[in-house]
Amino acid sequence: MRGTLAACAEGKKDENAAMWSKFERQIKEGLLYQSIRFFRLRGSDERLARGFAIGLACNFYPTFGLGGFIALFLARVFGGNMAAGFIGGSILALFWPVLFYLNIRVGSWFLRPEVPLDQLEDVTPQTVNALVWGQTFAIGSVINSLTVGIVVYFLFLALYARIRPMALGWLRERLHRRNSLRFLKPEENHV
Repeated sequence: MRGTLAACAEGKKDENAAMWSKFERQIKEGLLYQSIRFFRLRGSDERLARGFAIGLACNFYPTFGLGGFIALFLARVFGGNMAAGFIGGSILALFWPVLFYLNIRVGSWFLRPEVPLDQLEDVTPQTVNALVWGQTFAIGSVINSLTVGIVVYFLFLALYARIRPMALGWLRERLHRRNSLRFLKPEENHV
């Protein structure tokens, strides 16, 4: 009986490892294709920079998962590239607790928060609910979004045209190498 259970558990481990390996491969493939799409965006560098900066600035506000779509809309309203706005609005979504903490810290330079927040570990659902609509948070989010938006806009303008050809070449080479390895037989795929 124990041998059967051990074999069953071992089979589950192999199955889980294979599932995670496939998931990791899909994430890497998706990031590779999205990176290529980002560097192939058409339009003037200024419009791309405006859309991307507006998208990044949206991350400093509580958008409840709709940041990419709000950034898309705002990029359209302000004459930026909509795809760059969506990418910018989606890129920092996973870092919301860090951005929340940064908003509170910057806002506390101007106004004392109602709930003390000294470290990143102090960001809990209770502190978020207490502070997200407060004046300290609002001041911090406005200052951070304007600062990051302006800095990213000028950095994007300065670097995008220079980095674009090299980045596309590197990404295409990786894609080509990945696709050529995919068609090898499993026993030959020992890179």
